[in-house]
Amino acid sequence: MIITVITVQKPYISALSSFTYLQARQGHKILMRVFTVVNNKGGVGKTTTVQNLGAALAKKGARVLLIDLDAQASLTRSFGIRTQPAQPNSGDFLMAKSGLAEVVLNVAERISLVPAGSNLIAQEDSIKNSNVYPANLRFALQDSGAASSFDYVIADCPPALSALTRVALNACDLYFVPLQAEYLSYEGLKNFLGFSREIHRMAGCDLGGVFATRYNPRVRKNLSNDLISEATEQLGDYFLKTYIRDNIALSEAQAMNRSIFDYSPGSNGAKDYMALCDEILNRLKDKKA
Repeated sequence: MIITVITVQKPYISALSSFTYLQARQGHKILMRVFTVVNNKGGVGKTTTVQNLGAALAKKGARVLLIDLDAQASLTRSFGIRTQPAQPNSGDFLMAKSGLAEVVLNVAERISLVPAGSNLIAQEDSIKNSNVYPANLRFALQDSGAASSFDYVIADCPPALSALTRVALNACDLYFVPLQAEYLSYEGLKNFLGFSREIHRMAGCDLGGVFATRYNPRVRKNLSNDLISEATEQLGDYFLKTYIRDNIALSEAQAMNRSIFDYSPGSNGAKDYMALCDEILNRLKDKKA
């Protein structure tokens, strides 16, 4: 196998220790962190990650707010919710037409959701043309006092560097990038690095990590092992050690409007997403120390 070396430009992938001023603090204790899960390619597990990373955090006792910024509303539908045309949604929250208390839904124990509506695409131009763009989400969270009610906020983004993606990145402390194991090829890495540079140019936020999804150990010897090794070499510590294995229970759980921990707590999907949660929390703790 021929491996082409790609150089990661460090200014575009900066330290984990930078946090936005949105974070409410009590002494040195951070009361709320904001994550964004993003990729400019669809079908890589963004929504699955937002739902199940949020559920893993909630199982550890955290209060979690999930925000659906994708007009396809996949995250919203994952909880069995179909918003009505007149129902306040994430677009209204970003434009300050509705407060957090008006849009938020309690979807599980310690998990709340700001749902996406069918009119989110139509609202995107208004959001982009607003005076506070791209800080809409950052200000909306700050003005709503979300830090007093939640420990973590996780935003689900559309599969593009759109205005809504930029809004999410502007508000977040760290962004995480799921990549299909089969996509971890030369072209995939090259596209990711260009994507990372564009994110940093747009929002200046920090990369929390890249992790493999739909990983199939049956093809590890033939392809995935070499590609993952190359990704680790090029991304260093930013390529997380946790792999999300290909697991039908993850799709079944979403179809049943449940998290993987509620649907199949003993499955590989549940084990992998809890491991991902643990790795992220350990990294945050190490950086804080």
